[in-house]
Amino acid sequence: MKILLTTHVFLPEYFGGTETLVLGVALTLKQRGHNVTVVTGYPEKDKLGDTSQFDEYEVDSIRVIRFRHGRNVLGDQNSVMQNDYDNSVFEARFRQLLVEIEPDVVHFHHLERLSIKAIDACKERKIPAFLTATDFWYVCPTHTLLLQNGKMCDGPTIGGVNCLKHVISISQPKWVYQIVNCIPTGVVRGIMYGFKRSNIKFSGKVGDVQALVRRSEIIGARLLFLKRIFVATSHAQRMLENAGIMGGKFRVLPFGIKNHGYVKRIRQRTDRPLVLGFIGSILPHKGLHILVEASRLLPTDAAVEIKIYGKSPVGDSTYIKDLHMLVQGDERIKFYGTFDNARMPAILDGIDVLVIPSLWHENMPLVSLSAQAAGCPLIASDIGGLSDVIDPGKNGLLFSPGSATGLAQMIMCLLDDHDLLEKLSGAAVRPMDIDQYVDELELEYKKVLER
Repeated sequence: MKILLTTHVFLPEYFGGTETLVLGVALTLKQRGHNVTVVTGYPEKDKLGDTSQFDEYEVDSIRVIRFRHGRNVLGDQNSVMQNDYDNSVFEARFRQLLVEIEPDVVHFHHLERLSIKAIDACKERKIPAFLTATDFWYVCPTHTLLLQNGKMCDGPTIGGVNCLKHVISISQPKWVYQIVNCIPTGVVRGIMYGFKRSNIKFSGKVGDVQALVRRSEIIGARLLFLKRIFVATSHAQRMLENAGIMGGKFRVLPFGIKNHGYVKRIRQRTDRPLVLGFIGSILPHKGLHILVEASRLLPTDAAVEIKIYGKSPVGDSTYIKDLHMLVQGDERIKFYGTFDNARMPAILDGIDVLVIPSLWHENMPLVSLSAQAAGCPLIASDIGGLSDVIDPGKNGLLFSPGSATGLAQMIMCLLDDHDLLEKLSGAAVRPMDIDQYVDELELEYKKVLER
């Protein structure tokens, strides 16, 4: 089969969970004789001309076609917000790719920085299209369902007023947000409805508001055309359904990883310090600062060492700089940067416990599965997507999201109970292998193609 995969960003610059999953699926499909192409977005800093927005390269012999653009108006559109989900420049190129490649199947893993209307192009050419939802971008412009104050959001309210206020709070001066926040919700909803139904194509900030108001309807309508929507957990399905995504197309399919190379090592407490690890993108919603704060709440004689692996995405270094300032002088905490994913087994072998202090609705992070394959227990936020992987007291420990005190208490449990680490490590559950995962995808593809 000819199979086209999409993602919002990709290697080599980006190597988070979605990118790792897409690469694993692409390589496994190629090893089975399929012709695979990956189409990805890329957040360019500078404004590019129409002829230089697309380029090509290879990752592990996989053809990658990249759409590079910044936060600027493109083509015949006049809204930066619209370009994020409904991009006419990408849509036109994607239609050309469907003609050139003639894929049997298109499997979207993300459409941010591309265009939701790529689904229209598949429908018109009668190409079966599938989606794996690795986050909540389809119902949340920030994709995290996390509010500015750090609290979790359940999704758009009627009319999307909460989405408008959230976007204004993170993108506009404080005084603008304060003015909007003083306007009665019913009035704001009425204004938004007017923008939604208006035949006038607004530009600038007003155009962004109009694009935001129309976002849910435009995306939701396209998702109905998909043959199947895969989610890793039932929690992710509930969140998407509660936010208005129709549930008939969903299938819960836990992510798969390349288990080969992982040897389950039973951790035991010794006289050396307990080694805690963090592996992931260093961004506020990943909650690394909670781990740092928790370490400062531990007794001064607590024998712990903290290894931090990861970096901030391109152009977003403020948070990590603040963290470096926070840990300055603390010899227990060390930053090790990033590493090639092939080294994951070796990295995990040097960690006693993996800490995932996320503040957002996680969607079964791949690093949690890798840790389980290695026999490395987890201490994680009690959030759906993480609590789907962890059975508290059996293969890991959970604490209240955002609670440094709660995390510190879980660390102390491991320090005080010398048998607990071995118990949690021994009960680690081996995750689905990427080969099994792709088996399930192929079955879904073939079922549709044989109809």
